[in-house]
Amino acid sequence: MTHTFKGGVHPNYRKAPDVSISVVAPPAQVIIPMAQHIGAPCNPVVKVGDYVKMGQVVGDNPAPVSAPVHSSVSGKVVAVEPRPHPLGDTIMAVVIENDFQDTPCEDLKPLTAEQLKDPDAILNRMREAGVVGMGGAMFPTHFKVRGGIGKVDKLVINGAECEPYLNGDHLTMLNYPEQLLKGIELVRIASNVEKAYYGIEVNKQDAIDLLNSFHPEQYGIEIVPEAVKYPQGGEKMQVKAVTGREVKPGALPSGVGCNVVSTRTCYAVYQACYEGRPVIDRIVTVSGSALGHTSNALTRVGTPLGYLAEQCGGFVRPPRKIVLGGPMMGICATSFDAPTIKGNSGVLFFTEEEDKNIRDPHCIRCGRCVEVCPMNLEPLFMYMYYTKNDYENLEKYHVMECFECGSCSYICPARMPLTHAFKTAKLMFQAKAAKDKAAEAAKAAKEAKK
Repeated sequence: MTHTFKGGVHPNYRKAPDVSISVVAPPAQVIIPMAQHIGAPCNPVVKVGDYVKMGQVVGDNPAPVSAPVHSSVSGKVVAVEPRPHPLGDTIMAVVIENDFQDTPCEDLKPLTAEQLKDPDAILNRMREAGVVGMGGAMFPTHFKVRGGIGKVDKLVINGAECEPYLNGDHLTMLNYPEQLLKGIELVRIASNVEKAYYGIEVNKQDAIDLLNSFHPEQYGIEIVPEAVKYPQGGEKMQVKAVTGREVKPGALPSGVGCNVVSTRTCYAVYQACYEGRPVIDRIVTVSGSALGHTSNALTRVGTPLGYLAEQCGGFVRPPRKIVLGGPMMGICATSFDAPTIKGNSGVLFFTEEEDKNIRDPHCIRCGRCVEVCPMNLEPLFMYMYYTKNDYENLEKYHVMECFECGSCSYICPARMPLTHAFKTAKLMFQAKAAKDKAAEAAKAAKEAKK
């Protein structure tokens, strides 16, 4: 089997896994947003004046699709109020004044040997520790895994880390190989499957060799070397590359018997179960042309972005844009005061030199966007119908299947804003659906009054 997929591009990866992990000193204040996952946001469970310990729950919600958030330092709660969120807008947050003691909360104990073999105990611990998809999706892991039981026969671990700049997964493999394999084993046990397939791009051959030296088969794991191509790390691309199965349009990997879990998520599961440690920090790649060098920084959740930049050497040129994640699919942050959250694998600071937008671009019908689309879409026609607000044809050309990988925008010689257009088009569809639903409700209410 060729472990790859149709389409994709080969950007300048600008990786720096040779830059060792540095530890960022926690700031004087951490800001813990109540929304760090897909699903119902948490409600604060502490108040101003409370003393909290490192790892203590400060926000929770009993909703099935949710995950608690924890303090990443010990200290005093000085505010419970809306604060800038890295993904935009302001979100309720707990602000903690660091006492620099890192007094640990001991509410979570390491699981016993018996519990480490018990799927329910592992799943419960995933939730208690606030483990979410740390590849960027931030879907609560306990809910994702539990929902696949009985439907999933193949567990795929995503080790592609195909976005340019990002190094956190690669460094996790190199620095914590045995712990990582044990974490994957826990996810496999919780998923009730016999084997996990760990897809790793071959530009990480050092990690592949190291992991194989620990005999992953004893943990029920097979390492699957993959071709180097962006976006290999997409869930549907991973499923295709590792298993050969095709996820149908509009469907999820579970529809073909697969579940995909990221590398750092598996390591977080290890920490939660073996160490009793919730998600309070992660490796964040801090880079970009506005900085003098790249840092792979072990960073506490809740660290303000401006402080993080200072701790990683400061700016050598004025930044124009802050990108959370990688440059292909990352989201722009709007404030240096916004904090890091569980899903931040990278923080990139770019100058105006990276702005390649042009005024009034025109499609030259070269078809390169069609060649590289991993979803077999036709971006040039989707863009044409987007400019005409043609909902019928946008739906016909499956704009909702676009997962905004950015391959078409990257390869377009005319610099068409394709990915941005499709993201906007999807929002248009959502707004139209909400409007239609409200109209139907109003019509039903009017009929009921007659």
